[in-house]
Amino acid sequence: MDMNETPILVCKQLTKKFDDKVALNGLDMALYPGMVVGLLGQNGAGKSTLMRCALGIMQASSGSIEVLATPVEQMTSELKTQIGYVPQQPFGYEGFSVSKALDLHRSFYPEWDKLLEAEWLQRFDLDPKQQVQRLSVGQRQSLALIMAMAYRPKLLILDEPVASLDPIARRKFMADLFELAIESGSCVLFSSHITSDLERVASHLALLKHGELVIFKEIDELREQVKLLKLNESAALPAELNVLHRNGCNVLVDNYQQQQFAGLISANSLNLEQLFMELHS
Repeated sequence: MDMNETPILVCKQLTKKFDDKVALNGLDMALYPGMVVGLLGQNGAGKSTLMRCALGIMQASSGSIEVLATPVEQMTSELKTQIGYVPQQPFGYEGFSVSKALDLHRSFYPEWDKLLEAEWLQRFDLDPKQQVQRLSVGQRQSLALIMAMAYRPKLLILDEPVASLDPIARRKFMADLFELAIESGSCVLFSSHITSDLERVASHLALLKHGELVIFKEIDELREQVKLLKLNESAALPAELNVLHRNGCNVLVDNYQQQQFAGLISANSLNLEQLFMELHS
């Protein structure tokens, strides 16, 4: 990805409140073509709120959010055809066959890729003649993914997109997600509680905690720079380290670059599941 390109999604001090509850608090983030950003956080951390603000479904309380260099509240119908969205819950189309549902959906998108549609129908083993209401939950989610991806949107937003898929279908989908983003010059923002999926395909991790963006960085940098330090009582942390969480002598930090200092006992790497658990311990 070229960071000199125009970002596809930009959040600046994005804040969303529901009465006295803060769902998003001053979030700053920019997503560029080719990024596959895994969104991780506990239930209620603000993941779905962020996605709905990006789609224009929900209005921010303050701050701004732009999609393809346009304020989200000013998006035209044409611009919206460059955004794909798969919600956590499967959609309607009861009374339609899979084929007829795709015919209707396809009519709204002039850039629809029928070859991609056919490939993904085969991949998910969907029968075009099958009635939508007779599909399983996983099959409906597969159909929703095809409908969101077949027109190769510039921004693809997926809310727990593979939670209903079986392990084989999930692995196949996640394996192609990164490649599709690179090939299409689009960016992907997807939430998942399955940390192995995030580690497998995400180029970047965005970790939310209580509505705040705690970490936003490349997966490779995260592995190198986010460490769990074990300290003795006299340790004084270097100022350049960003403390993410402290639990007694164990301190989770970002921006660690092999610094050695008095009181440091050990510096340990973490996988995403371990990072998540440490951050919320």
